[in-house]
Amino acid sequence: MKPYILSIALSVLLVLTACDMEVTEPIIEDPQDTLIQNLEFSVDTTYLDSNGPRLVAKGTVTNRGSAKVVTPWYLEAQFYTTKTGNVKLGGSNTQIGVPLNQNQAAVFTLYYSSANVDVRSYPNFGVKDFRGIYKQ
Repeated sequence: MKPYILSIALSVLLVLTACDMEVTEPIIEDPQDTLIQNLEFSVDTTYLDSNGPRLVAKGTVTNRGSAKVVTPWYLEAQFYTTKTGNVKLGGSNTQIGVPLNQNQAAVFTLYYSSANVDVRSYPNFGVKDFRGIYKQ
């Protein structure tokens, strides 16, 4: 009887542990974030990093407004299945560690990977819906 109870207890413990290993993705377009106005985004390079595997987007962000963008601030965007598509894979964000005065620019790199999506299926992905934000 003891081995039976022990095997049930171990099974329950294994199930509870497996359920507790949830992978979370970043929250994009959080309504609590403060949007930074007058930023211009340009994507120079996109590619599939098969070592990750992950999708990579590199580019620049330029402050076209008169107000200084102060640190810390974040850049976020959404990744799509194609460059012109409407099917979202998910989002990504990165902290930008430099302030930007008017007409100053900074380079950025965004990465997207997911436990739920095989990104290798989308080598011609697109990146859109950029925002600069201050997190609350």
